[in-house]
Amino acid sequence: MTTPTDVLALPDALILLLGAAGTGKTRTSRMFPPDSVLRADDLRALCAGDPGSQQANGEVWDVLERALAIRLRLGLKTVVDATNSAAAHRARLVAAGRAHGAPVVALLLGPGLSVAQQRNAARPGNRCVPADIVAEQYAQVVAAHPRLEKEGFDHVVLAESLPVLGAALERLAAEEEKNEAIADVRRVFGDAAADLFDWDAPGGGPYRTGAFAAAGESLAVRWADDGDPFDHHFQARVSCPTEWCPGPAWTPVRSMADLAAAHRNTPADDTECERCDP
Repeated sequence: MTTPTDVLALPDALILLLGAAGTGKTRTSRMFPPDSVLRADDLRALCAGDPGSQQANGEVWDVLERALAIRLRLGLKTVVDATNSAAAHRARLVAAGRAHGAPVVALLLGPGLSVAQQRNAARPGNRCVPADIVAEQYAQVVAAHPRLEKEGFDHVVLAESLPVLGAALERLAAEEEKNEAIADVRRVFGDAAADLFDWDAPGGGPYRTGAFAAAGESLAVRWADDGDPFDHHFQARVSCPTEWCPGPAWTPVRSMADLAAAHRNTPADDTECERCDP
């Protein structure tokens, strides 16, 4: 017997999320690897500088459908995170999937309209959809549900029947383990900063050292453990505040702002010089 989880595990599936704004599509999509998800809001941000912009909506859908065609040609599982409430949009996507022999799956989001409206109203202004549009999207999805198989879908799955949170957490845990070497860097400074970072080869000193680097610039850091289990932190190398001392000196860095200040040699915190403060 094929279960909903089996359906979503099909390696070449085309999975369309169906749900009005505020029904939890993006959270549900987190159960899939990020590189398998085509997200309309991400493409709006890329094309128009704003994930909520409707100024280039036609072009955004052109980009999404072109990217989808490439992935389908390569036989890659693809998840389309959009409302997909309009029958015309669904028809084009389903036709693309069937043309490439991909199993086409509708993944329906089930929160009620009142929940969707409440979530949508809490969004930032540029992401908040007018309430009447949310109601229209919701009505379209509800009306479409009974006839999705006639539209060409091979499978119809309800998100509520899936271990969405568990799958998302398991995937993120696996990614965390894979990136364990720089997990502390990501945790403190974020993913973008981690892309600028490398640990040095293991040495014999008391600290683990590394550097943020790009082009010809670098900022040396070290992982400091003062014995306090609540005060493990990074330190960045800066100049000694004493003019005659060549240093090196170190200052705590616990945020991107701290890193930027250390790189300017205007540390936000106190410095400790290895020569002046033995």
